[in-house]
Amino acid sequence: MLSVKVEQLKKDITMIDENVDTIEQLHTQALMSSNDQQWHRLSKQLENMKTNTKQRNNHVKQKLSKLDSINSRQTKDIQIRKTQFSALKKRFMDSIKRYQDIERNYQYKYRERIERQIKIVKPEATQEEIDDMIDAANDDGQIFTQSILQTSRRAHAKAVMSEVQTRHDDIKEIEKTIVELHQLFMDMQMMVEQQKEVVEQIEQHADTTAKELEQGTKLVARAVKTAKATRAKKWCCFFLAIGICVMIAILVWWFGFNHKVRYKE
Repeated sequence: MLSVKVEQLKKDITMIDENVDTIEQLHTQALMSSNDQQWHRLSKQLENMKTNTKQRNNHVKQKLSKLDSINSRQTKDIQIRKTQFSALKKRFMDSIKRYQDIERNYQYKYRERIERQIKIVKPEATQEEIDDMIDAANDDGQIFTQSILQTSRRAHAKAVMSEVQTRHDDIKEIEKTIVELHQLFMDMQMMVEQQKEVVEQIEQHADTTAKELEQGTKLVARAVKTAKATRAKKWCCFFLAIGICVMIAILVWWFGFNHKVRYKE
């Protein structure tokens, strides 16, 4: 039963890895998209794939939590269970970490593309001004629009404004995913610490039980040895008492019937 659960979890994690690969490919295509129609299609695919991956992540987390709970109640084959569980957790956490890294990488790339577009229409803009424009696009579209359109290249500025606001949605979605993955990673880390404590308690209990059994065996052996020695002493006392009785009987018989002692001359 345990082996079936372990194999299913391996398959689930493999599916997550495949989803992450697909998400990375969609990010690449979205980053290179040149028109709104293509971007909206890729954005929808990304949204669906991320939703599916989130569900799979939560599903694996729940399965690992249940498996951890089962392991905490059983001491049989604890080392095998510990090894299997640790391997699954590590593989799942590696998948989460890889997903996080991909999202952070594309968050940077999306922002880098926005910066390039802004510099095309406003070459004199400093990094601080660019950051302010992007932040304004996140918080207040009107402020951002005024900042972009106050340039000599108004025709191109409108296209850049549309581009930046489009990429803004991508960046916000990536930020949301990164936060969710961070929380998931922390939850798994907490599970690792809890499982470590449980295993240590089980191992300590097993060691204590083994020591108590060993001590009990020694006490039993000592009791058996003592019992044998006591029985031996009882038999010695019994035969000694019989010997004394026999000697007394002989002496009584000898002197009681006036036996004379003959001496050789």
